[in-house]
Amino acid sequence: MKEFISSYYHQVFNSVEQLTQLGDAREIDILTREILSDLWERKEQLDADPRKGVYIIKVVLGHVFSYLKAHGEMAKMEHLQKILLIHPGYYLLTKLKNEDSI
Repeated sequence: MKEFISSYYHQVFNSVEQLTQLGDAREIDILTREILSDLWERKEQLDADPRKGVYIIKVVLGHVFSYLKAHGEMAKMEHLQKILLIHPGYYLLTKLKNEDSI
């Protein structure tokens, strides 16, 4: 698992930092580790996906939107929904948690 985390940590951390616009590195780290844990649980699906980056960003977005919603950051959520070129149904965490694959 250490190799898995080191392979994806910086990519996920940077994505979380840019998407959430959080200034607290500790909070970004916590969210990054939650995402990596989720990705680890979905490792078979990740390994089978020929577009690993797309798979990862869908999981990242699901967690980011869940985080922003839980913290009342509706303006940030609305901003992201305007600039993202994929439909929210593809990355909402509730959908991800209920599906076997993305």
